[in-house]
Parts: sequence; C-alpha cells; structure tokens
Amino acid sequence: MGLFGRKKAREAVSAIADTLVMDRCWDDMALDAGVDAVRDGHRKAGQALLRECRDYHELRTQRVRALAEAAIGQSTEIRAMIAEGLPPGEAADALLWLGATLITEAWEIRGDGWAHTIRDDRLRLFTARLREARDPLMAAAKLAPADATPWVELQRYARGMQLDPAQRDLVWLEATKRCPTSYPAHCARLQTLALKWGGSHEEMFEFARDTVAKAPPGSPLAAMLPLAHAEYLLKEGDRFIEEGSTWAYVRLHARHFRGPFRDEVLAAESKWGQSNRVRAYDKEAHNLFGWAMLEAGEHERARKHLAFVGNRPSALPWSYGGENAFARALVRLGLD
Repeated sequence: MGLFGRKKAREAVSAIADTLVMDRCWDDMALDAGVDAVRDGHRKAGQALLRECRDYHELRTQRVRALAEAAIGQSTEIRAMIAEGLPPGEAADALLWLGATLITEAWEIRGDGWAHTIRDDRLRLFTARLREARDPLMAAAKLAPADATPWVELQRYARGMQLDPAQRDLVWLEATKRCPTSYPAHCARLQTLALKWGGSHEEMFEFARDTVAKAPPGSPLAAMLPLAHAEYLLKEGDRFIEEGSTWAYVRLHARHFRGPFRDEVLAAESKWGQSNRVRAYDKEAHNLFGWAMLEAGEHERARKHLAFVGNRPSALPWSYGGENAFARALVRLGLD
C-alpha cells in the first residue's frame, strides 16, 4: 500500500471509530435506555429492567453487568434502597445489582494492566471494595435459589480475590448447576483457568475444547475456543514484548491460525452456525468468531460475523489488538 493508500486507510479507520458504540455489545433497546437513565441517577429504571428478566439468566447477567457499569459511584444509594425494605423479588434484584456494582467499582479502582504493574495502594483499595461484594451476592442467591446469576458474579469475585481453586470450583459448579449452558459462566470459568489468573494455557484450552465438544449445535458456547486463542495470544505476545523479541511477536500472530488451530476454530464456527435462535450473548460470540476468521484468512466468514456486530464491538478480543483494532478490521474487510 502506497503513501496515499495508507493515509486513506487511516482516515477510514478514524471515521469508523467515531461511529462505534463502545461497551454496549447487545441488542436490547430497553437496556440502552436503562443504562442512560441509571447514569443520570434514575435507579428505578435499573430495578424495572432486572424485574423483567428474573427467569432469563443470560439476559439477566448481561443487564446487571451493564447496569453495574452505569451505576459506578452509586453503590451507597443502592444500599440505601435495600435498607428501606423491599419485597423478596425486588430485594434479590437490588442485592444482585449491588454486588455487581461493587465488583465493577473495584475494577475501576484497580485499573487495567497486570497485577505487578498496579500500585500497592490501588490494590489494597481494590481488594477492600471487592470484598464488600460477597455478602450481597450471597444474599441474592439465598433469596432467588434457582437463579444462576449471583453465582456467575461470584465467579468474578472469587477470581479477583484470588480465592483458592476449591472455592473457585464451587461457584462455577453452583452457576452451571442452575444453568448448564450459561455463556457468562463459561466465559468466567475460562478466565479463571487462564495463565494470567494462575491457571495454564493447557487447562484453558482443555476447557475450551471440551466445552465446544459438549455444546449442542447452534450454541454460542462454541465461542469459548476463539476466546481461548485470544487469551493465549495476549499472554504470549506480552511475554515476547517484555523479552524484547519483536520478531517472535510478529511471527506468533502471523502463524498462529495455521494447521490444527485454524481447523478447530473453523469447526467450532460451523457448529455454532447450525441454529437461527437469537441469544443474549450472540453479539459477543460474533465478535470473537469475526476476529478469529479474519486472523485465519477466512475473510468471507469474518464479514458475515462482523456485519452482524454492526457498530457494537465487544471488549474482547478487540481491546487486545491495540488502538482502533475493530475499526481496522472493518477496513481490512471492506466493511467501511
């Protein structure tokens, strides 16, 4: 590509980046409105959204996490709402929301980056805020014993608190006992098994491949495989950069999706494509498969997935690819 071609591509990337709706990887207009309302301090909108989805675990998890993000800085007000006294169903909703908000506030305090790059004072504040999430989530689980969502949030709590493997296993088992096909529970489990959280590449890939093998045709759980590959490339790529091995980093990304790795991701993508059912986390799965198909050189398949994504990219895997990674992918595919 010549000088003017590169300039045109940069302009196209910049134009696309300006149109993206970040941190809203869903097709839920009610949630869009609710998030805006909660950010403006109208917490009853959040209560109404959670009331609507008590029997729909994946939608409930998606909504409570979005509402938690919108409610950063409002955990005290949610506590006060609970203290005023609520019927059991409303109380379960509010306690779940409080726990998820405390987790989100904790991560906001911590910031991004590996643990060794975070200042000690921030880590102490992170742990203190995160510790507060346990009791409301356990109370929510007690009030709504059939709901998997508190246990999925407790997976995030257990990982952040670096609880021992037995405790991490327990919350995973409790979540999947209530919803064996829970997409967010499987995502959380894969993160727990990743090398960056004390697991290993081997454990993570074994889990991802086993999940795909057991998933029914048409299940977005097939996306656990591209998610595992994204986590692997992030960790190994960072290792090469820290070692100053720029060529090894380039070679890793250029050659990764060849041979058996490429074949297994294509097979997983085909297995997911065997259903027309729409699910809450489809957009996230399309992001993951769109990225993997692009990296594997399957541009037509990548276009199909990223066209479904529209202008709502997920944090994973695009946040691992540097600035404007999603916009750059669209330009590469001619979707600009």
